[in-house]
Amino acid sequence: MSTTPVQEGEEITPLEMTPDIQHVRAYFGDGAPQTFFFNDDAAKAQGLPGRPVPGPLKVGILYGAVENWLGNRGYVRTVRAAHRRPDVQGNPIVVTGTVARVFEEDGKQRADLELYIINKDGQPSVRGSATVEFWD
Repeated sequence: MSTTPVQEGEEITPLEMTPDIQHVRAYFGDGAPQTFFFNDDAAKAQGLPGRPVPGPLKVGILYGAVENWLGNRGYVRTVRAAHRRPDVQGNPIVVTGTVARVFEEDGKQRADLELYIINKDGQPSVRGSATVEFWD
């Protein structure tokens, strides 16, 4: 078994960002449905505090944070997310995480990560996980 370039308990590099309407438009592209993602009144009519950040976009943000932390040491095998509460466009979020487990599988060095998106109130809005595989 070769040496893995990370240790259990290691924190990933936090990713701070403020998802806004430009991120949402880029996510949906030209065929975007004109829903509560684009209209504050429609969002509030659904009981939301404002235009939400789409859940799949938040999964992409998690993926990007893992890629940034991983760099050229390997690649992201999987990312999963459980959405706990909405994030509102224009409010800052921070992706944090730790290496939960380092292991070898099929002759490859891998690591499982625990991930979180923390909202402006310090509450986790997404709890996620990822598995990465390291290059030989």
